Amino acid sequence: MKIKRLLDIRKISKNSTYNFRHNSTADINLENKIQELILLLESTHLTRDQIRTYQIRISNAFENAVQSSNPIKPFTKLDRNQNLSREELLDGFEKLLSQNQIDSNIGKKYIRKNALQKFIVCLIATVLIAAGFAMIIMPAPPSFELFTIFYFNPNDGVTVMDLVSLLIILSGVFLFVLTFSKK
Repeated sequence: MKIKRLLDIRKISKNSTYNFRHNSTADINLENKIQELILLLESTHLTRDQIRTYQIRISNAFENAVQSSNPIKPFTKLDRNQNLSREELLDGFEKLLSQNQIDSNIGKKYIRKNALQKFIVCLIATVLIAAGFAMIIMPAPPSFELFTIFYFNPNDGVTVMDLVSLLIILSGVFLFVLTFSKK
């Protein structure tokens, strides 16, 4: 089997050296480990299923290592994990702070983005509430009222249209609550 072809490492051989700009000892260590992995793969006989499994694991590791445009993303991943104790959260937070360069400019961008999202959701919630009240208050033609569920008097009552309007109002209120509730 051609493991080099399957892993797309044709240009890398045992004796080749790359002219990487090593920014730290971590880059040098990574290059050494990759060379060790290549040597190990060349000397090991693997099945196609094993190769696919290792390819997926390696590609996932590379995808996770890529610096994303959102430096806050690793912190939100840590925050979502509910099974961690306080000490584990602090250790993870410390590790993330040492690996990611976060400054006040990044924080401001994150806050602005969240503020814009909250403003848009509040605007949508306001429109929903206003539309719901308008549907209840404004008179509708009899063909649009469908049928009355509960009569207050022979000429007026609660219609299906009123219930739909209440659902629209409640969805607007729900959006407001979701926007300003702490997660």
